Amino acid sequence: MMAQQSQSRKVWISILIILGIAVVLWLCWISMPVLVPFLVGILLAYLLWPLVAWLEKRLPPRGREKNSKRVAAVVIIFLVFSILLVVFITYVGAAVVAASVELGERAPDIITGVTSKAGEWLKIIQGTLPPDLMAKIQQALAGAGPAAGKFVQDFLVGSIAVIPSKIPTITGFITLPFFLIFVLLKYERYGQYFNDIFPAKVAGHATQILKIFGDQMGRYIRFQIIMAAVAGLLIFAGTAVLGVPYAAALGAVAAFVQMIPILGPFVLAAFVLVVTLALKPDAILWVLGLIILTQVIVAIVQGPMQEKHFPLDPAVIMVLMTVGGFIGFYWGVILALPMAATVWDIYKYFRDLSRAKQLETGAT
Repeated sequence: MMAQQSQSRKVWISILIILGIAVVLWLCWISMPVLVPFLVGILLAYLLWPLVAWLEKRLPPRGREKNSKRVAAVVIIFLVFSILLVVFITYVGAAVVAASVELGERAPDIITGVTSKAGEWLKIIQGTLPPDLMAKIQQALAGAGPAAGKFVQDFLVGSIAVIPSKIPTITGFITLPFFLIFVLLKYERYGQYFNDIFPAKVAGHATQILKIFGDQMGRYIRFQIIMAAVAGLLIFAGTAVLGVPYAAALGAVAAFVQMIPILGPFVLAAFVLVVTLALKPDAILWVLGLIILTQVIVAIVQGPMQEKHFPLDPAVIMVLMTVGGFIGFYWGVILALPMAATVWDIYKYFRDLSRAKQLETGAT
Protein backbone atom coordinates (compact mmCIF):
# COMPACT_ATOMS: atom_id res chain seq x y z
CA MET A 1 0.00 0.00 0.00
CA MET A 2 2.77 2.42 0.94
CA ALA A 3 4.63 1.55 -2.26
CA GLN A 4 1.54 2.35 -4.35
CA GLN A 5 1.07 5.69 -2.59
CA SER A 6 4.74 6.55 -3.14
CA GLN A 7 4.50 5.63 -6.81
CA SER A 8 1.29 7.67 -7.22
CA ARG A 9 2.95 10.65 -5.51
CA LYS A 10 5.92 10.45 -7.90
CA VAL A 11 3.55 10.38 -10.87
CA TRP A 12 1.69 13.47 -9.68
CA ILE A 13 4.94 15.32 -8.98
CA SER A 14 6.14 14.50 -12.51
CA ILE A 15 2.84 15.72 -13.99
CA LEU A 16 3.05 18.98 -12.05
CA ILE A 17 6.65 19.55 -13.14
CA ILE A 18 5.73 18.94 -16.79
CA LEU A 19 2.75 21.30 -16.51
CA GLY A 20 4.95 23.94 -14.88
CA ILE A 21 7.52 23.68 -17.65
CA ALA A 22 4.74 23.87 -20.26
CA VAL A 23 3.31 27.03 -18.65
CA VAL A 24 6.75 28.66 -18.53
CA LEU A 25 7.40 27.80 -22.19
CA TRP A 26 3.96 29.17 -23.15
CA LEU A 27 4.62 32.43 -21.28
CA CYS A 28 8.00 32.73 -23.00
CA TRP A 29 6.37 32.11 -26.37
CA ILE A 30 3.71 34.79 -26.03
CA SER A 31 6.35 37.19 -24.67
CA MET A 32 8.80 36.51 -27.50
CA PRO A 33 8.72 40.06 -29.00
CA VAL A 34 9.74 41.50 -25.62
CA LEU A 35 12.28 38.74 -24.90
CA VAL A 36 14.16 39.14 -28.20
CA PRO A 37 16.70 41.71 -26.82
CA PHE A 38 17.47 39.47 -23.85
CA LEU A 39 17.83 36.41 -26.08
CA VAL A 40 20.33 38.42 -28.14
CA GLY A 41 22.11 39.30 -24.88
CA ILE A 42 22.28 35.64 -23.85
CA LEU A 43 23.67 34.74 -27.28
CA LEU A 44 26.34 37.45 -27.02
CA ALA A 45 27.20 36.30 -23.50
CA TYR A 46 27.60 32.74 -24.76
CA LEU A 47 29.95 33.93 -27.52
CA LEU A 48 31.94 36.35 -25.34
CA TRP A 49 32.24 34.20 -22.19
CA PRO A 50 35.25 32.11 -23.40
CA LEU A 51 37.16 35.36 -24.02
CA VAL A 52 36.22 36.69 -20.57
CA ALA A 53 37.31 33.44 -18.87
CA TRP A 54 40.57 33.37 -20.85
CA LEU A 55 41.41 36.99 -20.01
CA GLU A 56 40.45 36.60 -16.35
CA LYS A 57 43.00 33.80 -15.88
CA ARG A 58 45.77 35.96 -17.34
CA LEU A 59 45.15 39.22 -15.54
CA PRO A 60 47.62 39.93 -12.70
CA PRO A 61 47.85 39.00 -9.91
CA ARG A 62 46.96 35.42 -10.80
CA GLY A 63 44.86 33.45 -8.35
CA ARG A 64 43.83 36.48 -6.23
CA GLU A 65 41.08 39.09 -6.18
CA LYS A 66 38.82 37.03 -8.41
CA ASN A 67 35.90 39.47 -8.27
CA SER A 68 37.95 42.48 -9.33
CA LYS A 69 39.62 40.43 -12.08
CA ARG A 70 36.21 39.35 -13.37
CA VAL A 71 35.01 42.96 -13.49
CA ALA A 72 38.18 44.07 -15.30
CA ALA A 73 37.94 41.20 -17.81
CA VAL A 74 34.26 41.90 -18.53
CA VAL A 75 34.89 45.64 -18.98
CA ILE A 76 37.85 45.07 -21.32
CA ILE A 77 36.06 42.49 -23.48
CA PHE A 78 32.90 44.62 -23.57
CA LEU A 79 34.84 47.74 -24.65
CA VAL A 80 36.78 45.84 -27.34
CA PHE A 81 33.57 44.26 -28.64
CA SER A 82 31.79 47.64 -28.67
CA ILE A 83 34.66 49.31 -30.55
CA LEU A 84 34.75 46.52 -33.15
CA LEU A 85 30.97 46.74 -33.54
CA VAL A 86 31.12 50.52 -34.06
CA VAL A 87 33.94 50.11 -36.60
CA PHE A 88 31.94 47.44 -38.43
CA ILE A 89 28.77 49.54 -38.52
CA THR A 90 30.75 52.60 -39.65
CA TYR A 91 32.49 50.69 -42.43
CA VAL A 92 29.28 49.08 -43.66
CA GLY A 93 27.53 52.44 -43.35
CA ALA A 94 30.23 54.03 -45.51
CA ALA A 95 29.60 51.39 -48.18
CA VAL A 96 25.84 52.01 -48.02
CA VAL A 97 26.25 55.79 -48.20
CA ALA A 98 28.72 55.58 -51.10
CA ALA A 99 26.43 53.21 -52.99
CA SER A 100 23.38 55.39 -52.29
CA VAL A 101 25.10 58.59 -53.49
CA GLU A 102 26.43 56.92 -56.61
CA LEU A 103 23.13 55.24 -57.32
CA GLY A 104 21.30 58.54 -56.86
CA GLU A 105 23.61 60.32 -59.30
CA ARG A 106 23.31 57.56 -61.88
CA ALA A 107 19.57 56.94 -61.36
CA PRO A 108 18.41 58.96 -64.40
CA ASP A 109 20.78 57.08 -66.73
CA ILE A 110 19.78 53.73 -65.20
CA ILE A 111 16.06 54.49 -65.51
CA THR A 112 16.49 55.68 -69.10
CA GLY A 113 18.44 52.56 -70.01
CA VAL A 114 15.96 50.24 -68.33
CA THR A 115 13.02 52.02 -69.95
CA SER A 116 14.65 51.86 -73.38
CA LYS A 117 15.45 48.18 -72.99
CA ALA A 118 11.92 47.46 -71.74
CA GLY A 119 10.50 49.30 -74.78
CA GLU A 120 12.60 47.17 -77.13
CA TRP A 121 11.43 43.98 -75.42
CA LEU A 122 7.83 45.19 -75.52
CA LYS A 123 8.03 45.77 -79.28
CA ILE A 124 9.40 42.27 -79.76
CA ILE A 125 6.64 40.82 -77.59
CA GLN A 126 3.97 42.80 -79.47
CA GLY A 127 4.95 41.10 -82.68
CA THR A 128 4.56 37.62 -81.23
CA LEU A 129 1.47 37.86 -78.98
CA PRO A 130 -2.20 38.06 -80.07
CA PRO A 131 -3.68 41.61 -79.98
CA ASP A 132 -6.27 40.81 -77.29
CA LEU A 133 -3.64 39.33 -74.95
CA MET A 134 -1.36 42.31 -75.57
CA ALA A 135 -4.22 44.67 -74.69
CA LYS A 136 -4.72 42.90 -71.38
CA ILE A 137 -0.99 43.13 -70.61
CA GLN A 138 -0.93 46.86 -71.37
CA GLN A 139 -4.00 47.37 -69.19
CA ALA A 140 -2.33 45.48 -66.34
CA LEU A 141 0.87 47.54 -66.71
CA ALA A 142 -1.15 50.76 -66.70
CA GLY A 143 -2.68 49.81 -63.35
CA ALA A 144 0.62 48.66 -61.88
CA GLY A 145 1.80 52.19 -61.12
CA PRO A 146 -1.13 53.24 -58.88
CA ALA A 147 -1.13 49.80 -57.23
CA ALA A 148 2.58 50.11 -56.42
CA GLY A 149 2.06 53.61 -55.02
CA LYS A 150 -0.79 52.42 -52.81
CA PHE A 151 1.35 49.50 -51.62
CA VAL A 152 4.18 51.84 -50.60
CA GLN A 153 1.73 54.19 -48.88
CA ASP A 154 0.08 51.34 -46.96
CA PHE A 155 3.50 49.97 -46.03
CA LEU A 156 4.70 53.30 -44.62
CA VAL A 157 1.46 53.94 -42.74
CA GLY A 158 1.47 50.40 -41.35
CA SER A 159 5.12 50.71 -40.30
CA ILE A 160 4.39 53.93 -38.41
CA ALA A 161 1.35 52.37 -36.74
CA VAL A 162 3.46 49.43 -35.52
CA ILE A 163 6.03 51.66 -33.76
CA PRO A 164 4.07 52.09 -30.46
CA SER A 165 3.73 48.31 -30.06
CA LYS A 166 7.50 47.94 -30.51
CA ILE A 167 8.40 50.32 -27.68
CA PRO A 168 9.00 47.45 -25.16
CA THR A 169 11.35 45.77 -27.64
CA ILE A 170 13.19 49.05 -28.29
CA THR A 171 13.52 49.59 -24.54
CA GLY A 172 14.92 46.08 -24.21
CA PHE A 173 17.63 46.80 -26.78
CA ILE A 174 18.50 50.03 -24.95
CA THR A 175 19.09 48.06 -21.74
CA LEU A 176 20.89 45.25 -23.61
CA PRO A 177 24.48 46.43 -22.80
CA PHE A 178 23.75 46.49 -19.05
CA PHE A 179 22.04 43.10 -19.22
CA LEU A 180 25.05 41.65 -21.06
CA ILE A 181 27.49 42.99 -18.45
CA PHE A 182 25.46 41.57 -15.54
CA VAL A 183 25.18 38.16 -17.21
CA LEU A 184 28.94 38.00 -17.85
CA LEU A 185 29.75 39.03 -14.27
CA LYS A 186 27.77 36.09 -12.84
CA TYR A 187 27.86 33.68 -15.76
CA GLU A 188 28.53 30.48 -13.78
CA ARG A 189 25.94 31.20 -11.10
CA TYR A 190 22.90 31.04 -13.37
CA GLY A 191 23.08 27.26 -13.53
CA GLN A 192 22.95 27.17 -9.72
CA TYR A 193 19.98 29.57 -9.69
CA PHE A 194 18.14 27.26 -12.06
CA ASN A 195 19.08 24.28 -9.89
CA ASP A 196 17.74 25.91 -6.71
CA ILE A 197 14.25 26.35 -8.19
CA PHE A 198 13.49 22.61 -8.11
CA PRO A 199 13.25 20.17 -5.18
CA ALA A 200 16.36 18.25 -4.22
CA LYS A 201 15.19 15.02 -5.89
CA VAL A 202 14.49 16.83 -9.15
CA ALA A 203 17.51 19.16 -9.10
CA GLY A 204 19.84 16.59 -10.66
CA HIS A 205 17.48 15.98 -13.56
CA ALA A 206 16.90 19.72 -13.98
CA THR A 207 20.64 20.36 -14.17
CA GLN A 208 21.09 17.62 -16.76
CA ILE A 209 18.18 18.94 -18.84
CA LEU A 210 19.66 22.45 -18.71
CA LYS A 211 23.01 21.03 -19.83
CA ILE A 212 21.35 19.20 -22.75
CA PHE A 213 19.56 22.38 -23.81
CA GLY A 214 22.78 24.41 -23.60
CA ASP A 215 24.71 21.82 -25.62
CA GLN A 216 22.10 21.73 -28.37
CA MET A 217 21.83 25.52 -28.62
CA GLY A 218 25.63 25.73 -28.64
CA ARG A 219 25.74 23.25 -31.52
CA TYR A 220 23.12 25.26 -33.40
CA ILE A 221 25.02 28.53 -32.88
CA ARG A 222 28.32 26.97 -33.99
CA PHE A 223 26.60 25.51 -37.06
CA GLN A 224 25.14 28.90 -38.02
CA ILE A 225 28.50 30.65 -37.48
CA ILE A 226 30.29 28.14 -39.73
CA MET A 227 27.70 28.60 -42.50
CA ALA A 228 27.91 32.38 -42.11
CA ALA A 229 31.71 32.27 -42.30
CA VAL A 230 31.59 30.21 -45.52
CA ALA A 231 29.17 32.65 -47.18
CA GLY A 232 31.06 35.73 -45.95
CA LEU A 233 34.47 34.49 -47.11
CA LEU A 234 33.15 33.51 -50.55
CA ILE A 235 31.44 36.88 -51.11
CA PHE A 236 34.50 38.77 -49.84
CA ALA A 237 36.95 36.82 -52.01
CA GLY A 238 34.73 36.96 -55.10
CA THR A 239 33.94 40.68 -54.93
CA ALA A 240 37.58 41.49 -54.16
CA VAL A 241 38.72 39.59 -57.27
CA LEU A 242 36.06 41.34 -59.36
CA GLY A 243 37.22 44.73 -58.07
CA VAL A 244 33.99 45.69 -56.32
CA PRO A 245 34.65 48.41 -53.71
CA TYR A 246 34.05 47.64 -50.02
CA ALA A 247 34.54 43.90 -50.55
CA ALA A 248 35.23 43.39 -46.83
CA ALA A 249 31.97 45.14 -45.90
CA LEU A 250 30.04 43.02 -48.40
CA GLY A 251 31.58 39.86 -46.96
CA ALA A 252 30.77 40.91 -43.39
CA VAL A 253 27.16 41.74 -44.26
CA ALA A 254 26.88 38.45 -46.17
CA ALA A 255 28.07 36.53 -43.11
CA PHE A 256 25.62 38.36 -40.86
CA VAL A 257 22.49 37.98 -43.01
CA GLN A 258 23.33 34.35 -43.89
CA MET A 259 22.42 33.44 -40.30
CA ILE A 260 18.83 34.59 -40.96
CA PRO A 261 16.87 31.50 -42.03
CA ILE A 262 14.96 31.60 -45.35
CA LEU A 263 15.19 35.39 -45.86
CA GLY A 264 18.98 35.63 -45.41
CA PRO A 265 20.03 34.67 -48.97
CA PHE A 266 17.50 37.10 -50.50
CA VAL A 267 18.68 39.98 -48.28
CA LEU A 268 22.27 39.09 -49.16
CA ALA A 269 21.54 39.12 -52.90
CA ALA A 270 19.66 42.43 -52.75
CA PHE A 271 22.36 44.22 -50.73
CA VAL A 272 25.34 42.97 -52.76
CA LEU A 273 23.64 43.58 -56.12
CA VAL A 274 22.58 47.12 -55.23
CA VAL A 275 26.09 48.05 -54.05
CA THR A 276 27.60 46.46 -57.17
CA LEU A 277 25.12 48.22 -59.47
CA ALA A 278 26.06 51.55 -57.92
CA LEU A 279 29.84 51.17 -57.62
CA LYS A 280 30.80 48.54 -60.24
CA PRO A 281 27.90 48.14 -62.71
CA ASP A 282 29.98 46.33 -65.34
CA ALA A 283 30.49 43.42 -62.89
CA ILE A 284 26.80 42.99 -62.04
CA LEU A 285 26.36 39.71 -63.96
CA TRP A 286 29.56 38.26 -62.49
CA VAL A 287 28.42 39.18 -58.98
CA LEU A 288 25.02 37.61 -59.62
CA GLY A 289 26.78 34.41 -60.62
CA LEU A 290 28.97 34.70 -57.51
CA ILE A 291 25.89 34.93 -55.27
CA ILE A 292 24.31 31.86 -56.90
CA LEU A 293 27.59 29.93 -56.63
CA THR A 294 27.90 30.94 -52.95
CA GLN A 295 24.44 29.61 -52.12
CA VAL A 296 25.17 26.37 -53.98
CA ILE A 297 28.43 25.86 -52.04
CA VAL A 298 26.69 26.74 -48.74
CA ALA A 299 23.97 24.18 -49.52
CA ILE A 300 26.61 21.54 -50.30
CA VAL A 301 28.58 22.25 -47.12
CA GLN A 302 25.42 22.54 -45.03
CA GLY A 303 24.52 18.85 -45.42
CA PRO A 304 27.63 17.31 -43.79
CA MET A 305 27.85 20.10 -41.19
CA GLN A 306 24.19 19.69 -40.25
CA GLU A 307 24.61 15.94 -39.98
CA LYS A 308 27.66 16.45 -37.74
CA HIS A 309 25.97 18.90 -35.37
CA PHE A 310 22.45 17.40 -35.56
CA PRO A 311 22.62 13.66 -36.39
CA LEU A 312 19.05 13.50 -37.69
CA ASP A 313 17.83 12.14 -41.00
CA PRO A 314 17.53 14.93 -43.65
CA ALA A 315 13.91 13.95 -44.30
CA VAL A 316 13.15 14.32 -40.58
CA ILE A 317 14.84 17.74 -40.56
CA MET A 318 12.64 18.90 -43.47
CA VAL A 319 9.50 17.74 -41.65
CA LEU A 320 10.60 19.42 -38.40
CA MET A 321 11.27 22.77 -40.06
CA THR A 322 7.97 22.63 -41.96
CA VAL A 323 5.99 21.80 -38.81
CA GLY A 324 7.93 24.43 -36.86
CA GLY A 325 7.05 27.07 -39.45
CA PHE A 326 3.39 26.04 -39.34
CA ILE A 327 3.24 26.24 -35.53
CA GLY A 328 5.49 29.21 -34.83
CA PHE A 329 5.93 30.94 -38.19
CA TYR A 330 9.43 32.48 -38.45
CA TRP A 331 10.56 31.62 -34.91
CA GLY A 332 9.30 28.10 -35.43
CA VAL A 333 11.60 27.66 -38.43
CA ILE A 334 14.57 29.03 -36.45
CA LEU A 335 14.06 26.95 -33.30
CA ALA A 336 12.57 23.75 -34.76
CA LEU A 337 15.89 21.94 -35.20
CA PRO A 338 17.60 22.71 -31.85
CA MET A 339 14.36 22.22 -29.89
CA ALA A 340 13.65 18.86 -31.55
CA ALA A 341 17.24 17.74 -30.89
CA THR A 342 16.88 18.86 -27.26
CA VAL A 343 13.63 16.90 -26.79
CA TRP A 344 15.24 13.81 -28.38
CA ASP A 345 18.28 13.99 -26.06
CA ILE A 346 16.05 14.49 -22.99
CA TYR A 347 14.05 11.43 -24.01
CA LYS A 348 17.26 9.39 -24.38
CA TYR A 349 18.46 10.62 -20.98
CA PHE A 350 15.34 9.39 -19.17
CA ARG A 351 15.24 6.22 -21.27
CA ASP A 352 18.80 5.35 -20.26
CA LEU A 353 17.99 6.06 -16.60
CA SER A 354 14.98 3.74 -16.80
CA ARG A 355 17.04 0.97 -18.41
CA ALA A 356 19.77 1.36 -15.79
CA LYS A 357 17.20 1.02 -12.98
CA GLN A 358 15.68 -2.05 -14.64
CA LEU A 359 19.10 -3.68 -14.93
CA GLU A 360 19.89 -2.79 -11.32
CA THR A 361 16.57 -4.23 -10.14
CA GLY A 362 17.12 -7.41 -12.16
CA ALA A 363 20.62 -7.86 -10.79
CA THR A 364 19.33 -7.41 -7.25
